[in-house]
Amino acid sequence: MSPEEFDSLINNLKKLPGEFKALLEKRIELFALEMGERISGLIAHAMYRVTGILFLLVGLVLILFAASKLVGDLLGNEGLGFLLVALPIIVIGAMFFVRRPRSMVISTRDKMIQQFMSDMEEQLSQLGDSEQGGSDTREESKSGHQTDRESQKKNE
Repeated sequence: MSPEEFDSLINNLKKLPGEFKALLEKRIELFALEMGERISGLIAHAMYRVTGILFLLVGLVLILFAASKLVGDLLGNEGLGFLLVALPIIVIGAMFFVRRPRSMVISTRDKMIQQFMSDMEEQLSQLGDSEQGGSDTREESKSGHQTDRESQKKNE
C-alpha cells in the first residue's frame, strides 16, 4: 500500500463518524417528516368526517323539528309533539351514556398501538438496512415501504 493510499484511507476513516452522524440525523428528520405527513393526513381525514357529520346532524335536527311540528299539529298540542319526538332520542342517548361501548374503545386503542409499533419496527429496519447496504438498499426499502403501506390500506 502506497503512502498516498494509506493517507486517503486514514482521511476516509476520520470522516466516517461525521458521515454516520449526518446519516443518523437525516434518518431522524425523515422519520419526523413521515410522522408529520401521517398526522396531517389523519387530521385532514378527521376534519372531512367531522364536516360530514355536522351536515348530517343539521339535517337530522331539521327533520326532527318537522316531525315534532307534525306530531304536535296532529295531537293539537305543539309541546307534546316535541316531547314525543324527543323522548326516544333521550332514551337512546341515556343508554349510550350509561353503557359505554368499552370494547370499541379497547379495540381502537389496540389498533393504534399496533400501527405505531409496526411503524417503529419499519423505521428501525430501514435504518439498519441503510447502515449496511448503502443507497441501493435504501431504494429497495423505500419501495418496500410503499408496498407495506398499500397492503395496510387494503387490510383496513
